[in-house]
Amino acid sequence: MKILITGGPTNEPIDEIMKITNMSTGGMAVSLGRLFLDANYDVVLVLNNSVRALEDDNLRIVRVETADEMLSAIKREAESDDIDAIIHASAVGDYKADFTFLMEDMADEIFKKISKVKSADDILKILQDPKCKIDNSSKISSYQKDLTVKLTLTPKIIKDLRFLFPKSLLVGFKLLDDVNKGELFDVATALCNKNDMDYILANDLNDLKKGHNERYLINKDGFTEMILTDYEEIHKLIDDELKHRGK
Repeated sequence: MKILITGGPTNEPIDEIMKITNMSTGGMAVSLGRLFLDANYDVVLVLNNSVRALEDDNLRIVRVETADEMLSAIKREAESDDIDAIIHASAVGDYKADFTFLMEDMADEIFKKISKVKSADDILKILQDPKCKIDNSSKISSYQKDLTVKLTLTPKIIKDLRFLFPKSLLVGFKLLDDVNKGELFDVATALCNKNDMDYILANDLNDLKKGHNERYLINKDGFTEMILTDYEEIHKLIDDELKHRGK
């Protein structure tokens, strides 16, 4: 059988040097990849360039940097139509840099056009597409104390998975911070249904900080009453499910 696992963060450039990223290490994806390799799966790991990974004859690593690159890589993998399961464990960043500017330049641009401003929408149009954008194709100066980055959304990779892999087992993850379990389960269940996933593994960042690694197994009906505490249990869940489907 063949499994595709995404892992690690995505990195979104602000300029040639600076980037927006997150704290994900990719350790889960790499560990799960090893478990499936040991079970004689063919494994494809789609990983950020920062994630260190093992080498194996039955392993192929696809390196990506941004959310857009990850989505493109997953689409290419979908062309083969031979992937039995997807574990989407990557902590894909929600935002990327749209453009940068200096606050004093923006203030000056708005001030010069203030006589033509008729409503807040006119100011919003200036903010959305100002003339004072900084060229970020190279390194931005280190001495810009009022440097401002306007963010925009990255693609939501999870929403395309069922379309790309209509017959595959799809497993995603949802992390919230310091919420009650009812809210965590409701959000994960909604995510599962919205994106036609088979399972969502949900956990709370506040619990992780305390050393609690429980991941709550969610399907379209809600919390399954199953709590997975290590990677071996995640591997067994998926392996058992695929074997059951193969009957």
